[in-house]
Amino acid sequence: MENNLCRISKADDLPFKKSTFYKWVHLRKHPQLFVKIGGALFVDLKALDELIEAGRLSRKARKN
Repeated sequence: MENNLCRISKADDLPFKKSTFYKWVHLRKHPQLFVKIGGALFVDLKALDELIEAGRLSRKARKN
């Protein structure tokens, strides 16, 4: 099994600010992105890439 999880509190190279991820969790926005293990919050990088790509594709579709 491939490890696609990144701990939010320790990650500085994510495409969004840490506060954005914590806000999304609080608002229950994009729940498929987050996993809580032992009190630590992780983001699933594969799911995040899919979400970003879906946004790109929808933007391209609107332009055409």
